[in-house]
Amino acid sequence: MELIKQNFSKVSSEDALFGCIALTFLVLPIGTAPPLIGMGLACAVWLFSGRFLQVASVVKRPWFRPVILFAILPWIGLSYSQNLDLGMDYATKTQYWIAALVTAGCYMSERRLFIVVCALWAGLFAGAVLALIQFVGLAAPIKASFLGFGIVHTLVSMYLIIGILMVAFYFKRATSAGSKAGLLLLILAFIFHLTVLQGRSGYLIFVLISPLVARDLTHGLSVKIKVLVCAGLVFSLCLSPVVRNRVVDTFAIFNENKEKLMAGEPVQEMPRFFMARETLDVMKKHPLMGIGTGSLPEITRAHGHTLEHPHNNFLYMGVSFGIVGIISCFWLFWNMFARSWRARKTPVGYFVFSTCLVLFLGGMLDTQILNTGTLVMLCLVYGFLNHLKDEPKGTI
Repeated sequence: MELIKQNFSKVSSEDALFGCIALTFLVLPIGTAPPLIGMGLACAVWLFSGRFLQVASVVKRPWFRPVILFAILPWIGLSYSQNLDLGMDYATKTQYWIAALVTAGCYMSERRLFIVVCALWAGLFAGAVLALIQFVGLAAPIKASFLGFGIVHTLVSMYLIIGILMVAFYFKRATSAGSKAGLLLLILAFIFHLTVLQGRSGYLIFVLISPLVARDLTHGLSVKIKVLVCAGLVFSLCLSPVVRNRVVDTFAIFNENKEKLMAGEPVQEMPRFFMARETLDVMKKHPLMGIGTGSLPEITRAHGHTLEHPHNNFLYMGVSFGIVGIISCFWLFWNMFARSWRARKTPVGYFVFSTCLVLFLGGMLDTQILNTGTLVMLCLVYGFLNHLKDEPKGTI
């Protein structure tokens, strides 16, 4: 016990903070509580070490400006919310933006970033192995229909695709055959897990980002090879019976429910198209200030279709806070994209870029900024902007 105390006493606050951040990424694919615990530990180290005193300098940085507007709008919207219970739940999620301050204040070298990415890979690989065991019938799923650790497929799909992009990035930089083989094993495991999940948004986003993955996997090879690998990545989705059944069921459910939806009758699973239409109808009536935080269920209940959220980041911000909400959401993602794009050839820059791209696309099909897991990851990675050396001209 004395030896353990001595070893812990030698750990600096900087190393402890980084360790907690890496731990948070490790457990991110496991569920909701583990990453919140990891982030809580990181915040505790950040506070008790005195690093919170750097907040003033971080908040003044240009990259942090969108966060300020993005974080205060839910509290302003709470003042005219028609559902204070749900509105308060949404508004309190802004506390996770503290994570951006924490990661901004932690030293992040290329080696440390690689450790963070490896931690994320380790969590994803463990989930993929568990999903394989469950898929072949050696173990029952922890939660019905969600292979792996049982978290919602819309979340784990985003993590897997970010993981795939980072594997391809490091594959391009790898020099030894052993490293390349290990990275190929990772990418195969992640693609397998993606194809046995029922996340339709994950399938679509994987197809959209497949050219980036193929480009890095075939670095230095001809365009024809890149196209063939890209086609192979897309075709890999079709090999999965889960993907094929999910696509067929989607069209069947849509055809079965469209008449009920048009007549205003309630249905068990509302297609994204009708969610968007309902939300846009509300936005037209409240274009300036929106309807307030968490008010959408109250408004749509009168129409016969109760929507908790529109399954779209930008529609949620628009219907809740009006035009300013839409501007704040685009400003946040544009700021993240523009700054990371300039530094995309560095590991930190590409990690920020990958996360921004995937969560932006995922936000078109689900309200990722309300899902705790994806919001935590967005906040954590957004703080990495503080470690980018290149400041792109023209960003605000």
